[in-house]
Amino acid sequence: MNASGDTFGDDVRRVRIARKMSQTGLTVATGYSRTYVSKVETGTVIPTPRFAEGCDKAFNTGDLFVRQLRRITEGEHPAWFAPYIDAEREASAIRDFSTMFVMGLLQTPEYARASLSGARPCPPQDIDAKVTSRLRRHEVLDAVTPPTVWVVLCEPALWNIVGSSRTMADQMSHILAMMRRHPTLTVQVLPFSSAEVAISAAYVVLDIPGSGPQVYVEGPQGGRPYQAADSVNNAVRIYDLVRAGSLSARDSAAYIDNVRSEHERNAVDQVQLQRPPRGQLRRVGPGTRVRRKHPRPRQ
Repeated sequence: MNASGDTFGDDVRRVRIARKMSQTGLTVATGYSRTYVSKVETGTVIPTPRFAEGCDKAFNTGDLFVRQLRRITEGEHPAWFAPYIDAEREASAIRDFSTMFVMGLLQTPEYARASLSGARPCPPQDIDAKVTSRLRRHEVLDAVTPPTVWVVLCEPALWNIVGSSRTMADQMSHILAMMRRHPTLTVQVLPFSSAEVAISAAYVVLDIPGSGPQVYVEGPQGGRPYQAADSVNNAVRIYDLVRAGSLSARDSAAYIDNVRSEHERNAVDQVQLQRPPRGQLRRVGPGTRVRRKHPRPRQ
């Protein structure tokens, strides 16, 4: 864990001792094992949001540890990101339009790591925490009452090489597996031939029970929320046009599988290119191989 994670564990231990509470007492209060509590306090593991919530309740610290964990796992994101994560967890419906990258809810660990490493270089420990945070977003799809999730992927998002061809092939396989696993998830591909109905910015519409829909538009500095009725209605109108211009869910799955096959072939080709050509090496001693400069003439 990074230094911030160590600080989280130190703070848990300090507050626990100040409250005259044993590790066993914190175990009972949070519902986690004593081994887990010990690993958190020594900085061995990144705690879960539920553990942070349990600490705040046990110590009567408001949302102190929840906010501290959020800073650790979500890094130096713009101010919009934390409220967005909360809204995503509460949403009854999620409508996502992805232009260049696969949305976070559908990403594999390798894809997430490659996209996070390229966007803003930072220490490996911080990347690990960010990947963990992003993958935890998948939990909304496994909820008892999961939201309806509709994802429109622009075709470039399928072809852009994020990490490697191997990473992309696995990412396409992952999307197909999630489409089969989650009945509330629909993925459609907006092909190049229908690009005129789209806009250049990626965005997502979240339907929040009790507060109405919200729109988050991504930009170079992160996302920006919009809640005004005119902005939301316009975003929904554009989304309906984009969805209408996309391939059907069945045709999208077939197309994603074709893209997966192409990335798979490229991954195999890249591996083969890295291997030394056969017939170009000859053995001249035990365990020694040297490259033959010229073919041996025929006798």
